[in-house]
Amino acid sequence: MKHQATWDLVQPTEPDRTASSLSPPSSYTLPPTYAQYHEAELRLPQHHWSRTRPAADERFFFVAGHVRGLGWGNALQEHLLNAYLAHVSGRSFVFANYTWNDDGSIVSFYNGKPIPSQIPYSALIRGPAVGGAFLTAGDDSGAPLAVHKEYFDHICPEKFEISREDVHQTVHNLHSAYEVTQRWSETIKATNHPCVQSSVASSQVYSHYYIFGARGALAELWPSLAESPIITQFGWSHLIESAFDANKQLFYPSSVLAPNLTEAPFTTNMDRYTPIPGLMAIHIRRGDYLEHCTSLTDQREEFVSVNSLPGLPDSFAAPRGFFFGELTRSDRIRYRQRCYPSVEEIVRKVEEVRATPEGENIRRIYIMTNGKQDFINDLKDALNQAGRWDLISSSRDMVLDVEQKYVAQAVDMLVAQRAQIFIGNGFSTLTSGAVMMRLANRFPTNSTRFW
Repeated sequence: MKHQATWDLVQPTEPDRTASSLSPPSSYTLPPTYAQYHEAELRLPQHHWSRTRPAADERFFFVAGHVRGLGWGNALQEHLLNAYLAHVSGRSFVFANYTWNDDGSIVSFYNGKPIPSQIPYSALIRGPAVGGAFLTAGDDSGAPLAVHKEYFDHICPEKFEISREDVHQTVHNLHSAYEVTQRWSETIKATNHPCVQSSVASSQVYSHYYIFGARGALAELWPSLAESPIITQFGWSHLIESAFDANKQLFYPSSVLAPNLTEAPFTTNMDRYTPIPGLMAIHIRRGDYLEHCTSLTDQREEFVSVNSLPGLPDSFAAPRGFFFGELTRSDRIRYRQRCYPSVEEIVRKVEEVRATPEGENIRRIYIMTNGKQDFINDLKDALNQAGRWDLISSSRDMVLDVEQKYVAQAVDMLVAQRAQIFIGNGFSTLTSGAVMMRLANRFPTNSTRFW
């Protein structure tokens, strides 16, 4: 299956897969490279490859210390905030790839399984954060468009670096995304150099410790971020939407003739990704997540990112005290219930939420999970025993092609974003990505819940 690579861009040609000198080892199948998406990104119309230096009106900003080696949810939330920072600073956002490993390898390994070392962002998302045009009239219509890092390196052989440490030492509250953004933007705007990047030696502008893992750190910034074109014109790629379309029977009853997302012109995030009546999506992490939950408990972690915004139901506050130790047995049980609920606890929560006004007429449930099939079967049986469902399905029921398989987390995020009810894991950035879009698209507050 061929997929449209980018939004309103020239169609990519099928890459010449015979040109690669890398042969797949006999022990595993080589994952896709998504080369056609990369090629389409390089053909963005704002890339003027004949130039050897920036034009008078070209100004760029790149976060050299962007996140690497973490999951899709972590990468997406940072990517959107970096794009927002560049936008409010009046510069072209420079985007690289969703990067697991940038050592030059094509394949990396996670839990012993081969994965792409890097995936072009346009294989996952569309919009201004990956070079798409700003669609709205007004102040944003002439905003500089995002460019790929390869173009940035081509047109900017010399770059002006800003030290994260120098900027952050002037920030009063490093746990405020608003203050961090304001000070970075002031620093960028005060710089006349056209080619600006954060120091290569610096890490993220928005880190987990200071921002994403700090309770309420996004609260003051959220209203302006949610109204920015980075969010209002955010969309999922053709690859992700085609996976959703191909599996619509899991989300809609057979009596509903739901139009294909891929056949509709893009307008806005809110107009495109409307609620799916009657669908509940639930996010349940398994596998090595029990160990991760234990680590979160020991470090007294809060709900991550927008999951900790005030006003959301099922809020969580970490116990106070010293950073390590002094946790009571009840503290640990509470963390485990919120982070790694049992089958019985999952069913109880589902039925509780289903009984609320927001849960009226819920007849189908989709389980977003990395759990094994035995666990999913046990959960399906327990859900069926507790209440009547027209359909219970899971991530493992999705039919995906080889390219979609390696970006399946984004497909799940799209489903969660649109479900009438979503119950997520407050400690998960995959959950927070869906919650971010639900809030931005003004879903009822009580339709977004947490274990």
